[in-house]
Amino acid sequence: MGITLGGLATGLDTNALIAGLRQAESVPLARNQAQQRDLKSARDALSSFLSKLVDIKTKAKDLDTAAEFSAYTITSSDDTSVVASSAGTAAPGSFSVQVNKLAFATRTKSKSVASATNALTQAGTIGITIAGTTTAVAVTSEDSLVAIATKINTSGAKVNASIVNEGSTSRLLISGKDSGVANQVTYAETGTVDLDLDLGANTYQNAQDAEIKIDNQFTVTRPTNKFTDVVQGVTITPKKITGNPPVTEAPVTVTVAADAAAQEKKIRAFVDAYNSAVSGGHLAAGYGSIKAANKYLSGDSAVRTSLDAMAKLVSSKLPGFTGKYDMLASVGVSLTQKGSLGIDSAKLKAALDADPGSVAKVFVGDPDNSVKGAMHLMTEAIDKLATGKEATMNIRIAAFGGNIERLEGQEIVLNRSLDAFEQRLRKKFTDLESSVARINQQGGALSGLANLGFSRR
Repeated sequence: MGITLGGLATGLDTNALIAGLRQAESVPLARNQAQQRDLKSARDALSSFLSKLVDIKTKAKDLDTAAEFSAYTITSSDDTSVVASSAGTAAPGSFSVQVNKLAFATRTKSKSVASATNALTQAGTIGITIAGTTTAVAVTSEDSLVAIATKINTSGAKVNASIVNEGSTSRLLISGKDSGVANQVTYAETGTVDLDLDLGANTYQNAQDAEIKIDNQFTVTRPTNKFTDVVQGVTITPKKITGNPPVTEAPVTVTVAADAAAQEKKIRAFVDAYNSAVSGGHLAAGYGSIKAANKYLSGDSAVRTSLDAMAKLVSSKLPGFTGKYDMLASVGVSLTQKGSLGIDSAKLKAALDADPGSVAKVFVGDPDNSVKGAMHLMTEAIDKLATGKEATMNIRIAAFGGNIERLEGQEIVLNRSLDAFEQRLRKKFTDLESSVARINQQGGALSGLANLGFSRR
């Protein structure tokens, strides 16, 4: 920028004049920037609405499998004998459990030795055999009982070795890591190794399978004290023997009941996400007496399309469903007059009590018959609206983005034009100041000559 005289010659406030003229010339720029702000506000509102749609999808996916939808209370009449817990989708009802055997792992002790830390002067191997696989542990004459325990524990064999201090003597105690008859542990000693691990009497606990009897009809065994696949959706953990004649206790009763309150809580998370999206859509595009938050979004087609698609899904009969429970409204989840979802707790509980399996299918569908539930259908609907470049909402947001980029390009051009305009003004005012300054100088010279002439008279 050249030198600005700033009105020294003319007495004009040229900077103020230039600023005023630039301000008058910048009306198109101000209009451009205001439009950008409105468009960015509209785009942000749509992005917020989009995130709410994605949240609906997240909550729907949390309810689209039988295991996720199910909520049960599983109780045992005697937790000291049998503990029962959920292992997936269970059927309401009750059954009795009689515990005949508990599962054990092999436990073997060595002979007593005088010191656990002194060398035993034994050399050879200890063979540890489990399920047909033998692990050989080498023993040297310098090894103490503690050293042998360490070698066993680092051998890779599925056993744990420890030292038992009996006071004046010590023993090696080896326990199998896995219970069950198939995991019985046997030992073989070679060379001069003489710990009596291979002495049958020193295996004071043989590996054993657990055995329970269901409803006094079905006897089942497992290698551990967990029965996860006997009664659907229930894990049975026996704690003590109840059915070992002649001492027999009353069978333990396990009861499975649908937990309507817990299931309603899961459903409410979806309903809350749905209602948040509806509220966001109404605030963005307007609804009834609610005015659109932005003039560019008033009655926005993408928002309306999204809300209409979701409303149709949650209020319609589900394809492929028959019977009493065939849509969300039939289980107590229905649209209100304002377009939000509401839960009729009493209706939901009654449906769960009457037919929990059919209620679950409304949400998760019936995969065996290729029938989709409401949550799966909602996920598909949200994908069309919010996922990928071709999704309804993403196309609309991209359109706003394109208009904003166009205006940003125009803003750059307008700013350059204003800068050029200001430079021309400054040059003109600078030239004016220079001209006035020269005239003032010439006037001063003429005045001096005139005064000189008068003084000669």
